[in-house]
Amino acid sequence: MVKNYFLTMFTGVALMGILAACNTTSDPTESIPNPDEGAPPKKILEKVSMNSISQEEYITSGGILEQAIFKAGNSNAYYTGTLTYNTNKKITKVNFVSQTSGSTAYEFNITPDANGMVYNASCTATASTSGNSYVSDFIFSYNVDGKLTKILEKRKVGGISAYNKFIENVFTYNGNNIFKVTCSNGILDSDGDPDMTTATKTIYSFQNYDSQKSPFATLPKVFFLVRGLVDPVNFYRMSPNNPTSIYVQMPAPAPGVNISQSYTYDNQGYPLTEKNQKIAYSYKNL
Repeated sequence: MVKNYFLTMFTGVALMGILAACNTTSDPTESIPNPDEGAPPKKILEKVSMNSISQEEYITSGGILEQAIFKAGNSNAYYTGTLTYNTNKKITKVNFVSQTSGSTAYEFNITPDANGMVYNASCTATASTSGNSYVSDFIFSYNVDGKLTKILEKRKVGGISAYNKFIENVFTYNGNNIFKVTCSNGILDSDGDPDMTTATKTIYSFQNYDSQKSPFATLPKVFFLVRGLVDPVNFYRMSPNNPTSIYVQMPAPAPGVNISQSYTYDNQGYPLTEKNQKIAYSYKNL
């Protein structure tokens, strides 16, 4: 599975002990405004480093994201994500490939409308063994304000010709920021519908957003939508601001995991560092 460095914070008993606990798991009540465009020149995220070691690099040309290189969370393996666009400059395909032995390759095909909204997508995941490979189809639902409210994924796992598994992600917002994603993972019933009695749930809470600009908001939202389909911890990157605490409640009996985040910013409101995890953000001007 494609992971970013945050996933290392959410897995492994040894790592849990060093995570900082957040102060609350309830909805923040404040209304967070969207950041303004800031003083020129505008910027685009180029690199994310931890302890001066590159974790993610974004290759752009003329402000268009072409490739992303990122480190898988629990290993030294790096993935390369390659994007394909249509004539309207909307993303239609994302491929994730790693040269590390045993890694799974992902090909996402996306159907955007004229405004770039995604209603349907598919994925072919090719693992080192056929039993771990799968084909998925996704349906995206939105509310009247155009906010993404649910993604239903149906999978054909292990070469089976019929759908046999589902993953459902349900989104809750605070303003325009994604506050919570409830991820249900289970088996389809005989009619091909999700059987929630078989589901296990993981809840991702992205809390206490600041009012500054997210570095990831300088890149295409659809790219982080696709990253979230592989690992839901990435969904917060579609938000315009930065969460200052993250809480993940995994299925019982696993305990919940907390992490706090504290940022420094430049004079345009872009994060320069995340102090708790020693993360640095680098940009290039457009």
